[in-house]
Amino acid sequence: MKRYVYLTFICFVLGCLSACALNSSSEVKKQKALISEKELLEQKKLKNLPSSAENEINASDFRRAVQTAVRNMVRSGSLNNPAGGRYVVTVSHIVDTTKKNFDTADIKQKLSTDLAASRKVRVVAPGSKNVVPQINISGRITQRTAYIRNGKKRQEYYLHLVLTEAKSGIMLWENVTPVVKRK
Repeated sequence: MKRYVYLTFICFVLGCLSACALNSSSEVKKQKALISEKELLEQKKLKNLPSSAENEINASDFRRAVQTAVRNMVRSGSLNNPAGGRYVVTVSHIVDTTKKNFDTADIKQKLSTDLAASRKVRVVAPGSKNVVPQINISGRITQRTAYIRNGKKRQEYYLHLVLTEAKSGIMLWENVTPVVKRK
């Protein structure tokens, strides 16, 4: 008799455990199905709507704009010294007039590097005591709202650079380069 009681009890426990296991596995399957449905909805949303991070201007876009501006500066002939030799140039300041707070130090560094790489000028740090610069480069970043089809707005950014003679303040060159997102 005790055997039958033990066997019945063991069968009851095993039955409960298997029912719990089936119940929990069906719950896990339901949860996985819900998660996969949510993921599919998220992916559809991402495909239909452009991500703001994809359309935002970043440091690489400014690097390309600086490269284009330096190329235009060199081609213009404004860096050619009529007395011979190379001008001594300093990049004084770049002002960000937008609300985005772009990294102007990075832009100054890229501008100095590209100018030095052009081998048309010698670049010195602003406030250098040993070498007096002959040409000063300054600039600013501006923002403009462009209205496009269907009343939508688009923010456009521009890099303005000005080349001036240090002693006289005469402007030698000026350029406005659009900062565009490469797709």
